[in-house]
Amino acid sequence: METIVNYLVNERKQRPEVAAKIASSFERHDDIRAELERWIERREYPQDNPLAVEGYTAEMISKLAPFMDGVGAYNFLVTLRERPDNGKRIIAEGFKRK
Repeated sequence: METIVNYLVNERKQRPEVAAKIASSFERHDDIRAELERWIERREYPQDNPLAVEGYTAEMISKLAPFMDGVGAYNFLVTLRERPDNGKRIIAEGFKRK
């Protein structure tokens, strides 16, 4: 989690308490957290055997919603895992932003 918090604070300029809250969503999903940490280190999505949730990889999400970088794309994978119907609805609606 430290890698994620440090990235959010130092590069995305989030307040530490906000960064900790964002990072906490990955606590229940070690596989998603590990792939996000690898993205933070390399700034690229894995090409060999990427993690897929409900048929979507983080790279696919980032292409469908270009305003989402690594953290946003991986956070959306958490949404797909925890609330798949909601996640699929958001995708179907084209990631409408209010």
